[in-house]
Amino acid sequence: MFASGQPENLKKKMNKIRFSLIALIVALFPCLAIPAPDGDPTEILIIEGGKDTGGSGYHAPALIPITAAYYAAFSSLILDFRYDLGSVTVSLENQTTGSTSLSVINALQGSQLLPIAGDAGIYEITFTLSDGHEYIGSFEIE
Repeated sequence: MFASGQPENLKKKMNKIRFSLIALIVALFPCLAIPAPDGDPTEILIIEGGKDTGGSGYHAPALIPITAAYYAAFSSLILDFRYDLGSVTVSLENQTTGSTSLSVINALQGSQLLPIAGDAGIYEITFTLSDGHEYIGSFEIE
């Protein structure tokens, strides 16, 4: 059907077009960039949760595919994914007030902004992947 090398050439052309479009959008619309927030972010330590190691032998530390930080200036979480995790359920509970929120996001590689209420309290965040793996973290908003 295709001449030898034709799909590779098409792929290269599509990548060039994609790059050109992104460069054009960034050049024409610099206001789309998220400004640097005031103050330091509150880093959220994420650990692997819901897993029983059995207590036998030594285990290498798990590579956590998610990093997160709270930015007060935006009342938002910035979530960074090391690779595409697919559909991820994000549960956020303010343990001080008892309020909860649940979001299902398509966790593509890169950063995503997740707006939250930003009320004062101690929060627990749980990321549940479609395969059942869980990652948890906590942070405080004053």
